[in-house]
Amino acid sequence: MASFNKFKNVLMLAFDWILYGAGVAGHCRVTVAQPRFQQADSSMNVSLTCSFSASGCSSSQPDVLWFRFLTNTHQGLCTPGCTDHQKYKVHSSGTNILLQIKDLTEEDSAVYICGIAFSDSESPFSKQTGDGTVLTVTG
Repeated sequence: MASFNKFKNVLMLAFDWILYGAGVAGHCRVTVAQPRFQQADSSMNVSLTCSFSASGCSSSQPDVLWFRFLTNTHQGLCTPGCTDHQKYKVHSSGTNILLQIKDLTEEDSAVYICGIAFSDSESPFSKQTGDGTVLTVTG
């Protein structure tokens, strides 16, 4: 788990750097929640949930990013612009974000992390990630 926490800290720095912008909402604060564990059968589809709350932020839609942590690396996944023919698709409705994963295999077992950012804010709390959902795919 220490390795995961190290990767999460690196991810937060990268997330901040990528989405940093001069902003209008200086007191913006975001919190992100994800379930800790989810199990699914292979050859099925699964939806991982992420919800967020924001206070003092602009009324603009936040940027949403999903990351997947494997044993020794992380991988950026799609944003809400994904199309139906891709393995990953993001659905958002207000403060609820779903990552749909199609045609699961055991190789999809990983830690999936949702990130939310109000990039028009300078507040250090305007860009946050969830703690991650451990997805276990069984054969």
